[in-house]
Amino acid sequence: MARIPTETIDRIRDAADIVDVVGDYVQLKRKGQNWFGLCPFHQETAPSFSVNQKKQIFYCFGCGKGGGVFNFIMEVDKLDFVEAVQRLGQKVGIPVELTGHDDPRQKATVQQIFELYERATELYQKNLNSSTGDKVCAYLTERGISEATRALFKIGYVPEQWEQLTKQIKGQGFSRQAVTRSGLFMEGEKGIYDRFRGRIMFPIANRSGRTVALAGRVFETDDAAKYMNSPETPIYHKSEVLYGLHLTRDFIRDNETVIIVEGYLDLIQLYQAGIKEVVAISGTALTDSHARELRKLTTAIYLAYDGDKAGIQAAVRGGYTLLRNGLNPKVVELPAGVDPDDWVKRDGPEPFRAAMKQALSLLKFQHKNYEGDLGDAGVLRRFLDDTLAELARIPDPLAQELALKQLSDLTGLDERRLQEVLANLRQRQRRRGAKGDSPAGTQPAIIEPTRINRAQQSLIQLAFSDDEDVLKLLAGKATPGLFTDPFLRQIWEQLHPLLTAGAKIEAAAFIEQLESEEERAFLSQILMGMEKSASNIVLAVDCLVVLNRDLLQQKIEVQRQELRQAEKAGEAPPLELLSEVARLQADLAGLEGKFQAFRAKADHGSA
Repeated sequence: MARIPTETIDRIRDAADIVDVVGDYVQLKRKGQNWFGLCPFHQETAPSFSVNQKKQIFYCFGCGKGGGVFNFIMEVDKLDFVEAVQRLGQKVGIPVELTGHDDPRQKATVQQIFELYERATELYQKNLNSSTGDKVCAYLTERGISEATRALFKIGYVPEQWEQLTKQIKGQGFSRQAVTRSGLFMEGEKGIYDRFRGRIMFPIANRSGRTVALAGRVFETDDAAKYMNSPETPIYHKSEVLYGLHLTRDFIRDNETVIIVEGYLDLIQLYQAGIKEVVAISGTALTDSHARELRKLTTAIYLAYDGDKAGIQAAVRGGYTLLRNGLNPKVVELPAGVDPDDWVKRDGPEPFRAAMKQALSLLKFQHKNYEGDLGDAGVLRRFLDDTLAELARIPDPLAQELALKQLSDLTGLDERRLQEVLANLRQRQRRRGAKGDSPAGTQPAIIEPTRINRAQQSLIQLAFSDDEDVLKLLAGKATPGLFTDPFLRQIWEQLHPLLTAGAKIEAAAFIEQLESEEERAFLSQILMGMEKSASNIVLAVDCLVVLNRDLLQQKIEVQRQELRQAEKAGEAPPLELLSEVARLQADLAGLEGKFQAFRAKADHGSA
């Protein structure tokens, strides 16, 4: 008998909002906490069919039928359970693989992976609370994180050791498949070793509170990657998990509001300060699955991303993801260069709460922070193109109409003219879907065409070059930290390990393994337009110089802000800050020279 793995069923159930599913069959209207409509299972003239979104159940007071989302599909379409799961899996974009029977080995592997994460979490907590973790505890205390908060979020520490966890689980009965698929270990010439080393550890839990992944923040090592997350595993799918939700779900329901932040420490700091209706994205950009999960709890969403350029761009992209899923996002404006963690630690929760009251609608925030002078006709046209392309992807006509009215107010342009342009865009999208040029509903990501983003995009293109010198340069110099756009960084984080391993990256194979439809569409689009060039190494160097210069300038600005704050407080400038600014300025001045050897090699090759 065909069966579906339990973890697949759970993923589909979590991703499928019952209001959406029932809404395909029944016209629903909201009354209080529930939705009502005419029952599809019996004839009636007064609505007695009720759907509870929070509990994800339905019930008809007339005929007595009830259950969850799978039960509804089975009843309304006369399907068996496997067929209902398959249909819903197709609807929410989760593939369903059938097995001929219950595979006890597979089930045992999944359970062992859960246990491995429990063991790792306990070990890392023990490290933190021993003499091994004294410096980390001091650091967290300095960051304003109390001992009680550390315990609540199960924060831990793993020292710079290669086999601490490996030795702990050796001989404990864990299968090799569970060990290799858990994502907690790596395999080299000498065997298995720990993936995480020299890091502060943040366990990531599923809805029931079980640890399914780990995020490690670098601590006192020279590792260039500030954060390292568990890879995707049978129990962890990053596009579906929101950090902290198992602890904050009830507060979100009670407040009918949720705040989305980017970082683990952002969430922890807000929670500790009493702002508990909060979640954090987990090693990825905000996804449709995240939006569907939050919509079960509330429609009022506040995005509180970092106040730098990358944070602003991520807030705009995330806002449109929420809009497309029927949510009402607002954006909290943070002080420039400050994240929620630093702000709340420094000033307490009151300024943050005040900023929430002054939060901007998504369009106002995008208009206010758009790069360039919107008084210039060319910049305004680019802004309109970007915005209308996003609005064209929103399925709700009413949401589109409200957004167009606001766009008209912001720009002073005639609303009817904007409606015409939007209608043309939607028609072109439908034609592309009908012709098979692009799957219906799947559009490449819209990346704001700034100089920095163009440089990042060019490096992604060059990763598929045949030029070995280019590939070696990218492997050694193009670290993920240079990528400020979250969407582009997410792609690069998947490319860079392949480059450093010296692998030849085949475009088709790489695109096929991407889980995000948006990533596949975007990468296909830019690689289709990639042209062969004799000066790829020059282009790579130019892009690296641009990105390194931008990164150094941002770091210098952060240090200068701290110097200005010291000056305002009447304090003498800290010598270490002055020294750091001088070092960064020297790095900036010597940036061209750092890449001169590569330019010279390119010039020699073309001579």
